[in-house]
Amino acid sequence: MRRVTDDRKGSPRRGPGPARAEERAAPPVASTGRVRRHPLLRRRRVVVGAHTVDVRGTFDPARPPVVLVHGIGMSGAYFLRLADELAVTRDVYALDLPGYGTTPKPRQPLSVAELGEAAAGAVAALGLSRPVLVGQSMGCQVVVDAVRDHPGLCSGYVLVGPTVDPDAPSRPAQAWRLLRDTLREPPRTNALVLRDYLRMGPLRYLRTTRSMVRDRIEEDIRGCTVPGLIVRGGRDPIAPHDWVRRLARAAPDARVVEIPGAPHNVQHTDPKELAAACAPFLDACRPARRPDGSA
Repeated sequence: MRRVTDDRKGSPRRGPGPARAEERAAPPVASTGRVRRHPLLRRRRVVVGAHTVDVRGTFDPARPPVVLVHGIGMSGAYFLRLADELAVTRDVYALDLPGYGTTPKPRQPLSVAELGEAAAGAVAALGLSRPVLVGQSMGCQVVVDAVRDHPGLCSGYVLVGPTVDPDAPSRPAQAWRLLRDTLREPPRTNALVLRDYLRMGPLRYLRTTRSMVRDRIEEDIRGCTVPGLIVRGGRDPIAPHDWVRRLARAAPDARVVEIPGAPHNVQHTDPKELAAACAPFLDACRPARRPDGSA
């Protein structure tokens, strides 16, 4: 196992009060069975406003919940190896946001802000109270928007390989970093990424990148008052060392952990190391309680 380096800023603290009553929506509306090769996970579809969100989860209210939010073009599938690690002790949910993975495609691709609303809506539709939200790549921007705009939604957040570094603020600059990372990812990770990109479609992908590069996570994170953890792989060209530390300094309460030798998609290439790196933070976040009072 790789040694994980930890750059602390502040410490996890007790977050805001319980989720508002209006955020506690009905339980999942449809179940579609187990997830192949991941026996602890089941599939369900929830309705979030005018959209649907597909979920792979453990649906175990006796454990503290963690919600996994994917990046641009991707789906919850690239979180499944991490979900297996976390599911040993936690109630885990990997989302397919509207237009991604197996969910129906909206007429127009959703912006980062709209995806943040969908993620927050999925938390409510699943009946979760104060989970930890985990975003990866553009999913970090989605998570930050959801946390900022919905006080009391979560007990903490984790950003893995956050975008967009202001030193590379254009689509060509991000594409160049993505190409460099592709050369560092193992073939099975690249195959998964390519499959999901093709499923989304190139036009939707390009339209979404416009919203991605315009979004200012370094400004939005100032409104995230719950504790945060920012994680990067040591060989991640999309989320460089200096960028994640600047982002952590912009947050009211966040620290940085680095996993040496890992690329951008550390949740898929190094799930054990990532789970171990997140474990102290997850343990320190305020234990979530369901609307029915269970832990």
